[in-house]
Amino acid sequence: MARYRLIDGLRGLAALLVLLSHVGFWTGADGLDLSGGLLARGDSGVAVFFGISAFLLLRPWIEVGSGVAERQSTGVYAVRRAARIMPAYLVALIAVLLVAGTWGAVGGGGLGGIGKIVAHLLLVQGYADTSYQSFSQTWSLTTEATFYLLVPVIGTALGRLLRRSGRSVYGVLGGVGVAGVAIQALVAVWTQAGPTTHAGVLGTSVLGHAAWFAAGAALAVAVRRGDLHRLQEIGVGTWLGAAAVVYLIASSDIAGPRDLHAPTVGQAAAKEILYTLLALLLLLAAVRGPSDERWTAIADSPVNRFLGDISYGVFLWHVLVLQVIYLASGWALFTGPFSAVLFAVLVFSVLLAWASASLLERPVLRWAHRRTHTPRVPARSV
Repeated sequence: MARYRLIDGLRGLAALLVLLSHVGFWTGADGLDLSGGLLARGDSGVAVFFGISAFLLLRPWIEVGSGVAERQSTGVYAVRRAARIMPAYLVALIAVLLVAGTWGAVGGGGLGGIGKIVAHLLLVQGYADTSYQSFSQTWSLTTEATFYLLVPVIGTALGRLLRRSGRSVYGVLGGVGVAGVAIQALVAVWTQAGPTTHAGVLGTSVLGHAAWFAAGAALAVAVRRGDLHRLQEIGVGTWLGAAAVVYLIASSDIAGPRDLHAPTVGQAAAKEILYTLLALLLLLAAVRGPSDERWTAIADSPVNRFLGDISYGVFLWHVLVLQVIYLASGWALFTGPFSAVLFAVLVFSVLLAWASASLLERPVLRWAHRRTHTPRVPARSV
């Protein structure tokens, strides 16, 4: 199965976007005119992460369903997924609990009850609608973990549909995307009717962000069908330029408030559509990369691999780093020098992520792959 190395760099970009959005929020810089909008929409990095997961994880199961590969072991798949996310997550969670228990949180907080801790240990904080301020970004791991559980079923079903009806699979995925956007609109209505309800749990769930996963799934199907050859004349730079335009549009008021205020129905739908399109365009650029000679050196570079290696660690640690900086400095939330905070968060987050990748993530992954290694079964032609 083809390896798209530019996806490593794309992971790094997604992590940087999420980091920028949080630094902008904590320092209050997201309230500025144009630059504030660009910072606030860094949360689109989550959409990119979800699209990447769908593209990479569904491909093997689509091949199983379409009859070109032998059935995979769900046990092997589960072990490797757990090895990928849980060890680094648990170490970061321990650090979060230590800081919460020792210093509390900026603006209040602390450890909370045992239920809050257990929810985080089980990765269900997104469903429990609870979070630590320094781990607030991990709602997305609840959604990711749920998607991981569904991957064998979704991928196999898409493969079988692909074998029977070909192009109609795009219609199904398009319908899933529309449903995801509709759910975001419903959440906006629900929130306006009762701001204290748990509408946000639905909005951040797999159902609420079905469009982001559908984008990656559609690209996985396109690769399997060989449909991307029609796009080979479009270079990586063109896809990236189109993504930049979409990001610029999303940074305007069309995608809703930059803070925690509830969006209108139209804004909620527009934001979901724009983020879906952004994730798809960036993925198209990454998938196009191996056949674009101008990007081959970048794809094979150590920097590109390094960005992929540290992306998960940066995602896990950067908000805790932010909190510690604010605790140490005594700054109030929504104050502080943006440039200095950004520099400090980047440096410490990258160092922690590098240590996590080198000392924990890669060793555990190698161990998991050794323990679950099975001889590769050659693919059959349909």
